[in-house]
Amino acid sequence: MLVVCASCRRASTPARSGAPRVVSFSPAITTILFDMGLGQYVVGVTTYCQPPAGQRRAVVGDAFSIDSQRILAVRPTVIFTQSSPEKFKGVRDIDPSVRVVQLRLERLADVPAAIRRIGEVLGQEALAAKAARRFTAELESVRRRVAGRPRPRVLFVMGTDRPTAAGDDNFVADLIRTAGGLNAGADIPGKTRWRRTHIDAIVKAAPDVLICQSLSRGQSERARRYWLDWKELPAARTGRVFVVTDRGWTIPSTRLADLAGELAGMIHSTHRAASAPSRSLLLAWVHRLLAAGLVGAALAAAGMALQGLLRNPLAEPYVLGISSGAGVGVLLGLAVSAWTALPGWLSTPVLAFVGAIITCAVVYGIAQRRGRLDPYALILSGVIVNSFNAAIMLTIYLYVDPHRIADFAHWAMGRLPDSTDLTLLAVCGGCVLVGWAVLVLHGAAFNVLGLGDEVATATGVTVQRLRLVTFAAVGVMTAAAVALAGPVAFVGLIVPHICRMLIGPDHRLGLLVSGLVGAVFLAGAEVLCRTAGPLIGVSLIPVGILTALAGGPFFIYLLRRRFGEARA
Repeated sequence: MLVVCASCRRASTPARSGAPRVVSFSPAITTILFDMGLGQYVVGVTTYCQPPAGQRRAVVGDAFSIDSQRILAVRPTVIFTQSSPEKFKGVRDIDPSVRVVQLRLERLADVPAAIRRIGEVLGQEALAAKAARRFTAELESVRRRVAGRPRPRVLFVMGTDRPTAAGDDNFVADLIRTAGGLNAGADIPGKTRWRRTHIDAIVKAAPDVLICQSLSRGQSERARRYWLDWKELPAARTGRVFVVTDRGWTIPSTRLADLAGELAGMIHSTHRAASAPSRSLLLAWVHRLLAAGLVGAALAAAGMALQGLLRNPLAEPYVLGISSGAGVGVLLGLAVSAWTALPGWLSTPVLAFVGAIITCAVVYGIAQRRGRLDPYALILSGVIVNSFNAAIMLTIYLYVDPHRIADFAHWAMGRLPDSTDLTLLAVCGGCVLVGWAVLVLHGAAFNVLGLGDEVATATGVTVQRLRLVTFAAVGVMTAAAVALAGPVAFVGLIVPHICRMLIGPDHRLGLLVSGLVGAVFLAGAEVLCRTAGPLIGVSLIPVGILTALAGGPFFIYLLRRRFGEARA
């Protein structure tokens, strides 16, 4: 470890009078400062920085939200950042004497350059030169140790069923080459340093060694079993799957010198984990298409029921905020299952259902007056609740470790996982089938309701009960859909209109057919997204993006047509 031991005692106290007062706006820079023995100059760090034990410093925000007053409260003389100095214009406007220094930390070679730059700014050139030489020497020692050995293909990923892989233009790729490997991530489609990908692309990259970062020790064994279970993955067949939990693997700091040696040990290790792969790409495709079918059926049938209940062609779970309510629950479920032993198949659907039902109750309560529902008030209340739920989800993001945000972002895009847990699939499938059956059984009642509440009541339909049953069934189905795939928009808007054009307005048949058409629609969209992604330079397109791109213009068209009819 690159630490100047003589300075450890003084690093526990903030900067003395006359000494530099440093605010670090990067976890990597904070690590470098303390490893160099310059922690005594650090007076402020970000929410995500982790100074050594017993070396706590004032938290002044993070790189996403610059609070000039909080920064100036610690009286800094220097701010180190990886972001653009323009972000700190507010600080400089108040106190022009504060110096903002941007450090580039994207490649392995950037680390010694950053060390020297820090030394230059803080007047510690000799210390920095020594630290940079030591860092470079440790890396060179690793290169000599692996020279002449076979260079296996190595892939570094974060996550499991919605993975992100290290591309070929970042410090992890440099680290792999230093440790004697070839970066298989270079063959993952994409143009960014970190590439969202999927199991098909990973198998095609054919890594001999796979290293997965899991930030939760409680989840590390689950991640290891996941990757060892793929038959077509070379690393799984030979048992060369390793799980790491150190955050330093994704922070370009001085600790990479130690990790290079550790990585070389993994790449060239003779140890093989016991493995009996049982999961195949074909079976994963079957499960994924089954999940897509369930999601499409749930959203399409729910949209058909809501449009019939409210006599409004714009109604659907996404527009009414039910999807976002379930999304809040799923986000909480993902967080709970990531940091606890509680299985995701239990926490995710339950919390999604709670979020969906609460949203249904709120939207219904806002839109109804004296037992009557105003269809336009319902749409408006859905928009309001959608915004509120979005704010809740953004608030949850504030408390999520930045290394885990990629997992949540994948889900928020409406992406089906590479491998769906069979228990989760069974639970959600049961919810969808039960809710769907309830709606189909009430098809005749929806037909009568189309003639008006008074006519429906006169023919024996209990309108209030029908509304409650419909909202409950829609809530259950939407919760299951969001638990499986995230918030997939506008399926419940597009498919019911297609079905009405094909078979007419009869809900007895329409509720059944809409579910079937929705299943085929979303399964086809999933296949299209997986196969078309490489054509535009990415591994895949989340299916939620495709449905949103298709549904947005369709929603505008329906809205304009509705207003045109109202004027006529």
